[in-house]
Order: sequence, then structure tokens, then C-alpha cells
Amino acid sequence: MEISKKLNLVVQVETDSGNIYVHSTPIRKEIYREHFIPLSKTFTAIFSQGLSVIAGPRVAYLMLETVCKDMNIWEGERGVKNTLVQEIIRSSSVIIPVDGRGWDDQPLDVAISRGVVDLDDVMGELVFFTCVSAINKPSQAIRMMDDVSSLWGSVCTSLNCTEWVASLPTSTIAEISGETATISSVPS
Repeated sequence: MEISKKLNLVVQVETDSGNIYVHSTPIRKEIYREHFIPLSKTFTAIFSQGLSVIAGPRVAYLMLETVCKDMNIWEGERGVKNTLVQEIIRSSSVIIPVDGRGWDDQPLDVAISRGVVDLDDVMGELVFFTCVSAINKPSQAIRMMDDVSSLWGSVCTSLNCTEWVASLPTSTIAEISGETATISSVPS
């Protein structure tokens, strides 16, 4: 079993103050080994309920919670909510445009606590990505996430967060000159 370390997910999230991105890496192998049953059951439940890549990314977090509550392993110090979910959050960063400076990244938990992003807006896709990347062979995971990307607008990349931020265009505020622009109706 190999969890592809080269497959990272970038999710675009619409917020009141504009679009931001969440970059997430696969979970560590030891976390997978500890949680392979709830991850497998969640993945299976998504597809056996007919949710597939169409609705699966939106409801995967809720499905994980339901599966784990049925197994009585959601709550508690060693519960999935405090282990696997926290690992997914720890493995994710939020990328925010900063006027005149380009982009800034911060850990997902910090962005959640500051109200930059809501947990419910991102966890479904992150849990779905975790299930797909942990359960499937790397080539299968890439094909499945390509389908997700075409529907959900996410991106799978081999770039780490720093590299992905560096690949983004720098956002700047246009300088105000005080002059009125002349608009010509003649094509140039």
C-alpha cells in the first residue's frame, strides 16, 4: 500500500471577501494504518449510496462522522474527530490574496479560528481526497480526482504549498493617477 506523496489537493473556496485556496497533502501512513477501516467504510458508503464524485466531495465529512458514530469511534481523545480529522486539518494550509504583496499562507486551523474559512466549506472535499488518496492506488486516485476536479474546480498537483503559492500570479492594486481613462470605440 502506497499513499502517493506527490498528489496534493488545492480547493478554491468562495468567501465573503473573495476567493481563497486550501492546499492539502495526503495523510501520513501511520494515520492511515490507524484509520483504514473508517476511511474504507466512508469511501464505500459514498459510492454505495450513489453519491460518487458528484456529491461525494460535498458530504464526505458528514459520511465519515456518520460511519464513525455508528462504530462508536467518533468522540473521545482517540476518536476519529480528534485524530484523523485533526491530521487532515494539520496537513492543510489556506492561501489568501494579500493586496500588493501577492499571497499569504497559514495553517487551516489558524484560518478557521480567525474566521477566514468555515470548516464546513472545506472538510467534505478534504475528507473525500483523503479517502481517495489513501484507499486507491496512485494511478486510480489521480483518475478519480481528475473527475472531481472537472466537477468541483479543485486541482490535483505535485507541488507543495510553497511551490504552489509561488506559481500564482501576484495580486496588486492598480495605482490611482487621478486621470480619467479615454475609451475608444475604434478597434486597435
